[in-house]
Amino acid sequence: MPKKLPITIVTAMIACSSYLQDQVRVGPHVPVPASIKLPQDGVTVPMQDLSGRPVVELKINGKGPYRFILDTGATITVISEKLSRELSLSAPAGMQPVPVGGGAPPAIVAIHEVSVGDAVLEDMIAALAPSGMLLKGEDAPRGVLTAASFPGYLLTFDYPGKRILIKRGSLEGADLKSIFEYSEDQVLPCVPVRIAGHDTQVHLDTGSPFGLTVPVKFLTELPLGTEPKDAGKVRTGGGGEFAVSIARVEGAIEVGKYKLDAREVRFSDARPGPGPATGNIGYEVLRHFVVTLDSKNRRIRLDQ
Repeated sequence: MPKKLPITIVTAMIACSSYLQDQVRVGPHVPVPASIKLPQDGVTVPMQDLSGRPVVELKINGKGPYRFILDTGATITVISEKLSRELSLSAPAGMQPVPVGGGAPPAIVAIHEVSVGDAVLEDMIAALAPSGMLLKGEDAPRGVLTAASFPGYLLTFDYPGKRILIKRGSLEGADLKSIFEYSEDQVLPCVPVRIAGHDTQVHLDTGSPFGLTVPVKFLTELPLGTEPKDAGKVRTGGGGEFAVSIARVEGAIEVGKYKLDAREVRFSDARPGPGPATGNIGYEVLRHFVVTLDSKNRRIRLDQ
């Protein structure tokens, strides 16, 4: 079991995701590469671990490799300011981000080529991580690669096998057993969860080291086996601060045909972007699964 990061570090990571979601507005859709080159048989690379977050090594404009978190919770790739300077990256021609809430617009840069193994993503944009938003240390990741970078391809997080697979193809239509579809208004991938007979949608978040988190309203709706315990606070990039509590839920927790061993549930209204809180599923649940994302068709498959 990987060691969890201190709450202050986790808060910084959540704030970084919120920064991407709230402040980088480059168009109506998630920014994706102009083109993708992939061997016929696809690509398999090791999935490293950062306290429950999947990490891959990639090259940028032929240099590297650099460690990046591969995150379904990021709507745009983010790169540290220091690495951007090392690579002499500059703003994309003719593209200006729009400031939110009257603040200064965030900086974005153009990347000619990102290589993940033999998969090559061409002509991408990335947001610069504000100072202090990314982890520090000798082996700290240099940025976050959005999992939405592979439209038209299948991106698989094989947690038990500790590997990432990228291949051509698409998922079949949703069957609500192991394949799920999320709607156009759900910017981030979501899956349905039934908790003690209550149905809701939560974000499938490879960037979360925790288990199941749901909005605070469920504290009064779900049958609890223990009194809620204070688990600190998280601060989002949009400036909000949200309390977190933990309690044991009495009753089955299910995603499609799968019953989850996740009786201890986190309750918080923290969210990675605009709109109501939805909660999320992170590493403590996902580590038992092989998770496949078809971002073009907005589908997710879970296999055990």
